[in-house]
Amino acid sequence: MSRLAFVGLDRQIYLTDATGAEPLALTAPVPRVGGSWGVSARSQESWSWPTWSPDDAWIAAFAVEGSDTETGPVRVVALSIDGVRQVEWAHLPNVAPIYLQWHPSGDAISVLLQQGSELALSLLRKERLGQVRPLEQGVPLFFNWTPDGSRVLIHVGGKDDPGGRLILRDPMGDGEDVLYDRSPGSFCAPVFPAGRAVVALRHDNGGSEVVACDVDGSDATSLFVRRGLLAVVPAPNGAPWVAVSSAPRGEGTPYRGIDLVHILTGETREISVSDCLAFFWSPKGDYLLYAVVDSDANCLLWHMVYLDGGPSIPLGSFWPTRDILFYLHFFDQYAQSHPIISSDGRYVAFAGYPAGGGQADLSSPPRIFVKDVTEPDRAPELAGRGSFAVFANKA
Repeated sequence: MSRLAFVGLDRQIYLTDATGAEPLALTAPVPRVGGSWGVSARSQESWSWPTWSPDDAWIAAFAVEGSDTETGPVRVVALSIDGVRQVEWAHLPNVAPIYLQWHPSGDAISVLLQQGSELALSLLRKERLGQVRPLEQGVPLFFNWTPDGSRVLIHVGGKDDPGGRLILRDPMGDGEDVLYDRSPGSFCAPVFPAGRAVVALRHDNGGSEVVACDVDGSDATSLFVRRGLLAVVPAPNGAPWVAVSSAPRGEGTPYRGIDLVHILTGETREISVSDCLAFFWSPKGDYLLYAVVDSDANCLLWHMVYLDGGPSIPLGSFWPTRDILFYLHFFDQYAQSHPIISSDGRYVAFAGYPAGGGQADLSSPPRIFVKDVTEPDRAPELAGRGSFAVFANKA
């Protein structure tokens, strides 16, 4: 059965499965009393953004100690799935947690943090616990590891560099940086289907040109040009396809339809014409899941569409938690490391409140729902109560 980690109502990390089996607590809300006289506000650690290691033996997450008056340092901690061990990888003051991604080997973790008005990307290594290697700083900042883990490709902008840049960096060694010779267009995380890099570069007409190239930016082949913010999500298992869409009016506005593009031939297939907020591949590559904003009903709707043809299939509505809204806003980065679809493609996990009649049912705390996509007309099951959930990489 597909295993599921989730953030509970007490902001602790729990482990369950798609059936909602009795959750195993991986962390505990241990109250702490601060102040030299022991009389200041009580505090406890809140956990966020759990993500499974490549071998599913560990779950990495942020832990932040907070109180009624202040927020403490951020810890990056790996939790063993038996609930017995916790390993602190880093202790980071004066930052806010944003995103974690394991190195493909499981020997390192890349960490994205808010530091003042900018984002900061750093590397943590298993054999150098406590040491933090800064990699890049700026806004925006998106990245992904190359498939072999030898490099990380970073899309970063800055006050003195409004066009931004694409940098191929060797954080695990001492290789020289490779700077792409063109500025990035309006897009988020670079991806690597079929061993090639797919990125969006700035085009002369003011739009973005999506290209497939070697990981160092050479041997580029143009796939298409579009205006607005682009989202590109690679097919699973190294298949030479990407799902793409654009938001012509920019960030915060809907993406217009979804196309599949073959990165070797340029073949394009229209999959959906619907406006959407985010979209995801099934791990088996047989369907796409996408979220739609229903303004009239004041909620989000899940839809799926099989790639072998046929109409979209509605999977139900819900009112999202704040964590889910943030996740969906930056879905093309989180989709690489925080899967909400089980590895067999059967279940979708999400957190929120029931919705209907134009409003959310906020009479109960937010819940972790698991939807069986093979039974689209059946209501989702309750797997727990919390704000965010993520499936293991394997069954």
